[in-house]
Amino acid sequence: MHTKAVPNKPAFKFWFSIYGFTAFIMTIAVVVFAWLASESRKEAGEGRTANGPATRTGRVPEERLQLLSRFEPPAASSATKPAGFVQAMSHYRDRDYSGAIPGLRTAASGQADFWEAHFYLGICFLFTNQTARGVEQLRAVAASPKSPWVEKARFYLAKALLGQRDRIGAQQQLDVVIALQGDLEKQARALLAQIQ
Repeated sequence: MHTKAVPNKPAFKFWFSIYGFTAFIMTIAVVVFAWLASESRKEAGEGRTANGPATRTGRVPEERLQLLSRFEPPAASSATKPAGFVQAMSHYRDRDYSGAIPGLRTAASGQADFWEAHFYLGICFLFTNQTARGVEQLRAVAASPKSPWVEKARFYLAKALLGQRDRIGAQQQLDVVIALQGDLEKQARALLAQIQ
């Protein structure tokens, strides 16, 4: 006597429903992943790298810009320099910025490429509410050829521009400071992140 094998219909239905449910879940996962990937490209900017320029969006309140423009005066160098400059820098160290200006002005005008004197003169102008003159001095230093003062000048120029509510100009200066990859790179990145 020959008996015909009958397939187990309940087991077949069980496995078919498991595979069908798994395929459904996988389809949803792929769709969600594709959507998240497209959204992240929109937010971060497609093709943007860590060293690429940051996205400029949003408006920073003026009070915040004023707060971010504040800074402690950079330390004075201790290298041997002309006597007038040394005396001016003793005023600078004592936070007598008005007293430092005449000596720094003389030192800067006596040597057009004495970028250190121009830099500290710019800082003193900023601290005596002569912002336009300070910006002028710092711009001159920032444009100097391969001066070791370029990075500092651009960083403090960015601070001065923030004080003038020129956020775009400040961002441009900070971008250059970051590109120089010097001592102020981390501070420039942190400040740039706060003004975007």
